[in-house]
Amino acid sequence: MSSRLKKFMVSCPRCGVGKEISVPESLFYDKTFGTVKIKVPQGAVCKEHNFIVFISTKGNIVGYDIIDASVSLDQKEKLPIDLISLTLDELIDAFGFNCVAGFIHAKLFDYTSRIIRNEEFSLDIEQLNELFDRIIPVKYRNANAIIDEEFDSYVFPNPNYYYTMIKKKYSDAFLINNRKLVIQVPWEGHTDFEKSILSNALGKKDKNEQLKYLTLYINQFISDVDFTIALLENAKAISEKELIKKLKEKLIVSTINKNRIELIKEFINRRISKDLSEKIKN
Repeated sequence: MSSRLKKFMVSCPRCGVGKEISVPESLFYDKTFGTVKIKVPQGAVCKEHNFIVFISTKGNIVGYDIIDASVSLDQKEKLPIDLISLTLDELIDAFGFNCVAGFIHAKLFDYTSRIIRNEEFSLDIEQLNELFDRIIPVKYRNANAIIDEEFDSYVFPNPNYYYTMIKKKYSDAFLINNRKLVIQVPWEGHTDFEKSILSNALGKKDKNEQLKYLTLYINQFISDVDFTIALLENAKAISEKELIKKLKEKLIVSTINKNRIELIKEFINRRISKDLSEKIKN
């Protein structure tokens, strides 16, 4: 008799590509606690990477790891002392593609971020904050720092209970764990913009230049924001269609579409003024 299958929606921690996979139900039969480790081969989810997904005995995805990664949050060793000198490739190896995209969104749009780590994992949180602050324009860097939150497995033997508690306590925060899994997203919508600029930066051959390109893409977005603010300050209202037209005329190199306008509106609402953002009409 063929084994029944459980289906899980997984995302590659290296590039963010998502796809549903099927796992034999029999793998969970003799497991009463802990996690089931599933190796996802290259091509099963994305074309270029293989990785490991950790699934709890209750059928919840609790983390990812990159196979053969030079830096892994699931190791007991410390990350490199000079954390702020990591290349973009190394940063994604350490934290995972989706988590890095979330950190960028949180920093850019002024959300609190927290890393839930186990007691064995050591992290230089100040250097991590400096690394992400460097890619944000100076005038928009803020005190909403990434914070590390220690998970004590002796106090909380059931991680699912702990996650429920921590999500309730920090309902407005972006939360990840030390296995490259996003636990909570406080914003509506997706991080398509951040994933897109990450992918574009990773496509650059010179790994030492990738973070510079990432900073460039963020600065281009801020240029769109600043231009929009100037327009709104001198108008009673402006339609999305008209704003797209004006941005295309002024900022030739930028990609302007409805999604970009929604991002600009969100940024102005959170960073500048809700009243100003409401001048942008559908």
